[in-house]
Amino acid sequence: MKRHIQHILFLLAGTLLLASCHSAKQAGSGQTSTANESAYKQRVISNSQTAGAITAKIKAHASMGTQGVTLGGSLRMKRNDVIQLSLTFMGLMEVGRLEFTRDNVLFIDRIHQRYARVSYSQIDFLSAADLDFYALQAIFWNEIFVPGSPDIAQVLSRFTLASSGDHTLLSLTSAPKLDYAFLTQTKTAQLTRTSVHSKNVSNADNLECIYGNFVKLGGKSFPTTLNVKFNSRKPLSLDLTLSSLNNASDWTTRTSVSSKYKEMDANKLLENIMNQ
Repeated sequence: MKRHIQHILFLLAGTLLLASCHSAKQAGSGQTSTANESAYKQRVISNSQTAGAITAKIKAHASMGTQGVTLGGSLRMKRNDVIQLSLTFMGLMEVGRLEFTRDNVLFIDRIHQRYARVSYSQIDFLSAADLDFYALQAIFWNEIFVPGSPDIAQVLSRFTLASSGDHTLLSLTSAPKLDYAFLTQTKTAQLTRTSVHSKNVSNADNLECIYGNFVKLGGKSFPTTLNVKFNSRKPLSLDLTLSSLNNASDWTTRTSVSSKYKEMDANKLLENIMNQ
């Protein structure tokens, strides 16, 4: 009888031990999954440029509605400070300039000597996509973002991950009106597409940026083609092909406007610049 009781106790202890090990494995699996997600998010942001400035020559095709134009020019950016797009005709004369700073947006029409300097909320397509300077900067720098959060490393927990095949999608669905999705290549954690959609299914407006033809810049991969589209009642698109990329920072970051220039409505002026 004594041996029988000892045998039962031994089996019971073994069963409890196996159950304990199984529970520990399950808990460990959950922690590993969370750790893997966190590590992948860190890989995505580690692809960001470490240099403080990017400059490039550009070939730009801009269109609004059914009108469009192809121009040359340059792109100059300093992190957390400014984005400048200079549009030129035949590579000789600047016909328009778009300058985005943390405080406002400046559009200049050189041909007709007109300009507009306004807040981001006064530009239709920026307001509709809830894009402030830092979000717009992230789009041009090929980075993920959370609107209103300059330091992406502090808000990585807000993204959810979903992997399928060769791609992993980072989704931000906690914003009140819009959903943001960032498609990456799983192998490299490189961002290849950014999308913004309304939570309201009856609102078909959306913004999308597709990146391609990556090259090395400052030891990091950077796209040389950017296709930005804002689909709405009057679609707006900007296709940029970049060349001669470098990290030069010795250039003027603010554009002065001549007193001879006339101020006008920003959205109308942008349409004029796109349709030069």
